[in-house]
This record gives sequence, structure tokens and C-alpha cells, in this order.
Amino acid sequence: MGDRIALDNDEKYILAGEVIEEKNTLYLFEWIDYYLTVPKEYKVFFGDEPADEVSEGVFRYIFKNYIGTSVLRILKDGHIVLERPLLVLSKKFAQIAGIREDEIEERISDVVKAYREFVDTILGDIQKHSLELPFSLSAPTRFEFIESDEPVNEFFAYHFLKNNDNKIIGAFETVIHRAKRKLIVEGEWVKPWESDSISADSIISMLRHPEYLMKAEGSSALVAQALGGYVPTKVLTERKYESFDTPENRFAKHFLNNLLRWSERVLEAFRNAQSAKLDRIMGLYEELEYLANDPLWDDVGEMVIFPYTSQVLLKHEGYRDLLQLWWEFRSYSPFFDEMQKAIDNKDIAKLYEYWCFFRLVEELGKILGRKDLRIIIEPTGELAESGNVYALFDNGWRLYYNKRLTPRKWSYSVSLRPDYSLFNGNPNKKGTKILGVFDAKFKLDVVDEKEEIENFDVEDEEVERSGSYTTWTKLEDIYKMHTYRDALNANFAVVLYPGDRSVFFETNNDKRELWGLSELVSSENVKIGGIGYLKFRPKLRG
Repeated sequence: MGDRIALDNDEKYILAGEVIEEKNTLYLFEWIDYYLTVPKEYKVFFGDEPADEVSEGVFRYIFKNYIGTSVLRILKDGHIVLERPLLVLSKKFAQIAGIREDEIEERISDVVKAYREFVDTILGDIQKHSLELPFSLSAPTRFEFIESDEPVNEFFAYHFLKNNDNKIIGAFETVIHRAKRKLIVEGEWVKPWESDSISADSIISMLRHPEYLMKAEGSSALVAQALGGYVPTKVLTERKYESFDTPENRFAKHFLNNLLRWSERVLEAFRNAQSAKLDRIMGLYEELEYLANDPLWDDVGEMVIFPYTSQVLLKHEGYRDLLQLWWEFRSYSPFFDEMQKAIDNKDIAKLYEYWCFFRLVEELGKILGRKDLRIIIEPTGELAESGNVYALFDNGWRLYYNKRLTPRKWSYSVSLRPDYSLFNGNPNKKGTKILGVFDAKFKLDVVDEKEEIENFDVEDEEVERSGSYTTWTKLEDIYKMHTYRDALNANFAVVLYPGDRSVFFETNNDKRELWGLSELVSSENVKIGGIGYLKFRPKLRG
């Protein structure tokens, strides 16, 4: 690990701080001051944020509470002159790998290796759980519906298509067999003897289009008499026919093409994922291809304006089902969206939060019942405000993700939003109680000296005697658990963290070491009350 690195061959741009370069990627650390020297009148950005210019040509930046991908950009006159990918690490990975802080500089490659193992493991687990767990996507009502500009990603589409395959096929088959038509009346110029009838519009058109009149010498026809000796070579007549090119059918065609495209994306994205059940997606894709080849669609144009107010879409069989599916497909569902962003950006804190949710669902499912276990996503409003993602267990308990707990209803003071809240039923029904909360914290304290242990304010005679290296949850997070438990009148509040120890402090002043969730709850009740921290660390695959 170097303290100074040139970003170009001419040493025009110099980056100073704890940095390592590997395969054109710069590895930096959070909470480290980085200084970049550039020519005058240049600007520096880390990601989308400008660096502070501390003196002429010298910029400073520090990544605060951020681990993941970023980019360094150097601009002149608004144009990018240099761009380098960044990967921001934390020294927490050294702690997880058992590397002491004074060894990090010599063992930076081991820190990077620990990071990669952690990320690969957690991403693999997230994909596995997000494909295996039974998600139920709740269809929104029209009044609650909030449409997204980019409605889905592959995770959402996988569950949407898998859960609705039969409904999708049934709706399209009904539309094709009972497709609505409209009567088209068009004016057409034809030869006089080809016209079935002459209307007032036909006569007016003769007067307005003299180019279709010719001199008829000696003709005694009434038309010639009326037109001063001229007869028409063409007359305007009405042609009536039925067409499938209706706004509702354009919508159905547009939706069909969307589903085909997303089916292809899902099959491609998860073709190597053993946990994905792609047989149903493939079957749906083949059925959609067959439906898309129906001659009906040849006469149907492209959708330009969505027919929101169409009574056909709102009331008629088939069309009504497609509209409900469309609302669900296009609804704002940030759970999968935010998860995909965290994956793309390698946002470790957010990824760990998702990983802990899936792990909690899995572990609690073993205790509370897995037979009818479902993760329900209600795509209405914003996730952080509505708290509309939860796991439903066999005994009726619910584990909510990021539910906002409002004053008077849950909190006696201010609104609180723990990562996961456990209820003994539906929180919208009277009598439901909040049992406890969990908070995922990708934060560690290192304890390896007697003085530090004493300052940590926790008695641990074994560590005091041995002076062994141990990672603990942050003391500030333990304080926060007291706040949660008190403000919400909950039985327990627990920190989930990637450390070495699990400790629970019961309200009767007993302390439990190496405890687990089965000691906390049973399928009937909460066994113990208090606060604690629980080791939740992925099993690194190496």
C-alpha cells in the first residue's frame, strides 16, 4: 500500500493517501483523507461529489460511511480528462480476516482478498435467497397505484412472471378470442359506377374537386345538367369496416412485447443460478411467443398514449385482468430496486442489511414455522414510509423490513425506523403488539487490550486474562437498542453484526453468551426480554 501514486505517465495527477492500484482499479479506504494534485483550473469529483480545493491545484476528499464502487473524475472546462474506477474498502475487512490494525499495511492483499470473499459470499447468498424464498407480490388498487419509470429489474420480473404465468396466459387468450373492434368510416374516391350510394357529402365533393370533372358534350344525364355539362370521373363515397386497431388492443400488444422482453432478460440473468426455477419462466416465454404470432396483432399499431380511462380496460373480461397485471408490473416496488442498486454499487452496508433480512427470515422460519412462509411485497407508496415488505410466518407473526413506527401508535416520542420489526400479527389490526426489533450494523469495535475492554463498559474476565483479539458491536449501537426498546415498549432490541461474539443482557441483569434466536423466541411467545448483539456473519466460501 502506497502513500502516493501517479495516475498518469507524466505524473500530472498525483493521488496521496492510503491507496493500492490493481488492474487499473484504485483501492481506497473510508475515513482516510485523500489529496489529489492537478494542474490549475482543473476540477476533481469522487463519484458525483466535488472534492474540496484546499489550495490551488490541491483537492481533498474523504469517503464517510461508504464501502463500494465509485469513480474518480478530473475535469477541465467541464470536460472529463481522466476517469478511474475506485473500490472503497473498510478496515473492518481486516478485522473480519483477523488482521490487526498495525499489520494492515503489510497485509493489504489479504484485506482485499477478505473483501472479495465477503462480497462474493454475501452476493451469492442474496441471489440464492431472493430466488428461493416464496415472494408474494400484492397487486395494488388503482387509487394506491404509483407507476415507476423503470418498473422492474430481473429479481422483480422473476417473481412476477413465476407467480402470474397462468393468469397472464389466460388474460391474453381471452383478449385474442374476444378482441374488441371499432367501426372505421373512411372517405374513398371511386369511379361513379363503383359507388353504392351518393350522399350529400359526395355531391359537395364534386363541387370542391373540379379536377375530377370532365366535359360531357351532349350528355343529358341529370348530373351533367346540374354541373353545367360536366360529369364526375370520381366520386367520394364512404367505406365502412371493422378494425382491431383500438387503444385497448394497442395496450395489450405493448404489454405482450414487454413481457416477452423481460422473460428473455430473466432467462439470461439467472441461467446459471441453480436456485432459480426457470422452467416456468421458459414455459411462459414459449406461450407468449405463440400468442405474439397471432394475426390479430398485424392490424394493431403501437401504443402512444396509455388509455387510462378506457371502460374496456376497466370492465371487460381479459382486458381488465391485463390492466391489473400491468399495475402490478409497473408499480413502484423499491425493495428489489434498492437491492439491485446495492449489488451494482457493491454497497456493503446495504447488502449486509438485505442479507440479514433473508437470514432472519430463514432462521425465524425454523422456529415460527416455514410451511406457509411468504415474503409479501405490497407495491404501494415508498418502502421507507409504508413499511410494506414483510415475512409472514405460520403462527401469524410478521417480520417487517424498514417499517416506520410512528408516534402515538407505536412510539411514545418520535418516529423510529429499525431495520426489522417483529409483530405478533397484522399491525393494522387492533391488539397487535410489537415484540421486538433488530438492526443490522456493518460496524465493529476492536478489543485487544485491557484498557479498551474496561472502556467498552462490559465485563469479560476471559478476554481480560488472555488479551485475545475480539471484534465487538459498537457501543453506540447498544445504546441505540436501549432507545428502541424503551420508546417502543418492545420485549427486546438486538444488533445484528459481523463480529465474533453474541451477548444478550436480560432485564433481570443476567447475561447470556453465545445465545441464538431460539433462546429469544418460540412459536408461542417471547422467552426473554432485554437488549443484545448477535453474531450474523456469512460463511465465507473462499
